[in-house]
Amino acid sequence: MKKKIVIGLLFNLLCVCSQSLLAQSYEEYVEAGVKAASINAYAEAEECFRRALQKSPNDYRNALLYSNLAKVQEAQGHKLKAIDSYEQALAIAPLNIPILQSRANLYFELGNYKKALIDYGKILDKNPRNIEALQASGYIYQQLKDYEKAQHCYNQLLKIEPDNYTAQLGIALLQLNMQHKNEALTMLSTLIDKHPDKAELYTIRAEVESENNQPELAIIDLNKAVELDPNNKNTILTRAYLHKLTGNKRLAHHDFERAIELGVPRASLKKELKETK
Repeated sequence: MKKKIVIGLLFNLLCVCSQSLLAQSYEEYVEAGVKAASINAYAEAEECFRRALQKSPNDYRNALLYSNLAKVQEAQGHKLKAIDSYEQALAIAPLNIPILQSRANLYFELGNYKKALIDYGKILDKNPRNIEALQASGYIYQQLKDYEKAQHCYNQLLKIEPDNYTAQLGIALLQLNMQHKNEALTMLSTLIDKHPDKAELYTIRAEVESENNQPELAIIDLNKAVELDPNNKNTILTRAYLHKLTGNKRLAHHDFERAIELGVPRASLKKELKETK
């Protein structure tokens, strides 16, 4: 069965390659590129799109073509080249929302938050109800410690979607960042009632409880988080330190060993393993 699948993919790739070599017109190169991209033949797709651009460099459709070129470059891991291609696309269609959003998302992924905010801002100027742009902007402002603007983004989200989980969690985290721990705990508990299957909520609440010198409550929440997400090494490592803090060496040692199984370097926990042996 696997051989048939591989043979089929190779046949499709050969067909696409043949089509790209035979292509003569702008439209034929574009079609061949789209077909190549659909079977993950990204290098072939990129070549087809470039030939189409050479064929008709001033075609009004090149905004979409540059965007498609950027997407196949992203798929190949050439993210800076993709940024350049999005730049070319937006030079032709500066207010194209899908292209702006694609570039903003890539800037976000690369950690270039300031440029991402500029693109998300352009999107929101045109469509203030764009959920993805509001969510991303709220997160970025929070990372930049501009809590007022983050709060504004989350409030706008909640006006559009009163039960938006991202916005509710974002506001709870804002409360934490501003050291309003009681308010944060209340919000987290409410969110847990609504979303009892979200491991991250128990982990965050455990962090607050630990800071409030309530390690026993924190361990209860971490137990639930591990139950929901048993392979999260960070949660297990946090629980290990809390077990160690409360004097439960056996459970602490077990969690340290489990964290090592999940990828934490043994050498980094040498002291902890010795102290809980």
